[in-house]
Amino acid sequence: MTLLSRLWYATPLARRLMLVLTLALLCASGMLVGGALWISGTALKVEHESSARRLAGLFEASLHTAMLRRDLPGLGEILVQLGGLPGVQFAALLNPRGEVRFASRPADQGSFHPEWVSTLCLAPGCSASPPRLDTVDGGNAGSLRIAYPIRNQARCSGCHGAAEAHPVNGVLVIEFVPPSDGSGVAAQLRRLLPLALAALCLLALVIWWVVRREVLAPVGRLAHVAGRVADGDLSARVGSLSGGELGRLGSEVDAMTGRLGEMIQQAGQQGVFLQGLVDAAPDPMVVIGDDHRIVLANRAYAELVQLPLDAIRGEACHRIGRQLDEPCPVTLVTCPLAELRARPEALRTVMNYKRPDGSPVSVEIHAAPLVGPDGRRLVVEAIRSLDDQVRFSQEQRLSAVGLLANGVAHEIHNPLASIRLALQSSLRGLRDGSMDAAEVSEYLELVDAEIDRCVLITQRLMTLSHPPGPTRPVLIAGAIDDMVALLAEEARSAKVKVNLDIQPADARVRGDEAEMRQVALNLFQNAFHAMPEGGLLDIRLRREDGFYHLAVRDSGVGIPVEEQPLIFMPFFSRRADGRRGSGLGLAICKAILERHGGRISVDSQPGLGSTFHVFLASADGENP
Repeated sequence: MTLLSRLWYATPLARRLMLVLTLALLCASGMLVGGALWISGTALKVEHESSARRLAGLFEASLHTAMLRRDLPGLGEILVQLGGLPGVQFAALLNPRGEVRFASRPADQGSFHPEWVSTLCLAPGCSASPPRLDTVDGGNAGSLRIAYPIRNQARCSGCHGAAEAHPVNGVLVIEFVPPSDGSGVAAQLRRLLPLALAALCLLALVIWWVVRREVLAPVGRLAHVAGRVADGDLSARVGSLSGGELGRLGSEVDAMTGRLGEMIQQAGQQGVFLQGLVDAAPDPMVVIGDDHRIVLANRAYAELVQLPLDAIRGEACHRIGRQLDEPCPVTLVTCPLAELRARPEALRTVMNYKRPDGSPVSVEIHAAPLVGPDGRRLVVEAIRSLDDQVRFSQEQRLSAVGLLANGVAHEIHNPLASIRLALQSSLRGLRDGSMDAAEVSEYLELVDAEIDRCVLITQRLMTLSHPPGPTRPVLIAGAIDDMVALLAEEARSAKVKVNLDIQPADARVRGDEAEMRQVALNLFQNAFHAMPEGGLLDIRLRREDGFYHLAVRDSGVGIPVEEQPLIFMPFFSRRADGRRGSGLGLAICKAILERHGGRISVDSQPGLGSTFHVFLASADGENP
């Protein structure tokens, strides 16, 4: 913490608190000074009035003595002396009518001042009237006049008469000047005022120290930690603060920072996982925002555009893929981003990319819309180089040709070997005369049978590549019934029970009648082969969404999961009865069905049987 941060004006909060405390101190000081002045003035007045009463009472006794002696000159002398005392400005003795009989100033003797005694009860029958106090010249700094009634006593009845008829002998009037020597309660209050101000300042300093220690320092620490967290330092912690609300706030800030760090770590891990996930995809993939900026890309995309991933993220897609400074012109190029704005449906397009070195590459783009977690519209593009696609297609074609050639060679090799052995034996027997005509004929019949087998294989191979011909409506129920009837003897010998459920009976499908019969025959025979110990064959036909769904279900041994994708390939054969088939039946079925707009699939569980699902295009309503 720097020296500047320790000063009171270092932060706005400190300045505000200091300003408030200063204003509070000034207000409190003003109230204290005003209160002290008011109290001192009141106390001075009270002290002044008390002194006036004591002094008037003291001179009352002297006046009574002078009156009893009938010492009128002495009475006047007493008033003169009284008027000369410190703090006494004027003294006079008035009769009940307000006439000045004796005065400290001779010029005032004989004058009338009934207003000085107007509020005093001096007439017979009045109760004892208290002294009258008046402020002369106004304010606390003015003179104080006291009108003090001198009561008639029994010893004075000789001169003044009975007290009942004359209750007052006269009225003593004295005017006092407030003392200016700083004595009394007022002076003490004035002496205490600086001490009170010093105590108030000390209290303000203590309050400021407490506020700075208990509020400003913790708040400054919280602000410092918040700044470090904002700069990315998630290891910053407030630690222990003073108790109370700020202490709990510090604990909550530390807990929040810890949770924030965990969330950022998890987000980072998710980002790494997501990047690894898209990098695992063999095809180039890119996610583009609505502003044409690339949000995410995988390594395959980086290899396609020949740029590092760090140079791709955040850049415009048209800049990376086509080396353009502006978005692709939608009138010349099918831009997936522009197309998905108008119609948010998955699309496919072809585009020419341009690499940084200027070399072009043609790509096929499959794009789909996506809404991000923050509500942003995104576009996901799966990209494939057309050059790679051509190469892959050629590789697949060569692979298929290789498999087909291998199967053909394997299927034809055995018949040719048998033919060769038969011919060699016949030639050898004819040369040495060891073989008669019957034996030669037997060998030639074997050769003929093997040649028929080779012809059958070649005919089935040609069926696989048979070009699409004209189709016509076929009554599929009749074809199924005929094939079931044809295989009835085989079903009895194989101990297979056949259940037929064909609805409707007049269902018509698109295709060739002979080919539909061949499909049914292959499926039914395969079901028999899958049940070497017998079982149940369930054949069911229903109309579904413009197709007729033919389900052929057996209760046989089932097909292993790893072999299910291979059963429709040519020359793949795994018969459950142990015999070897040609491996062309299901491949031919698939080719026939696809040629007429249908399809075939399998659902099988090892040990529970298999169900072949055949979907045939409906021909209801078409002319035969």
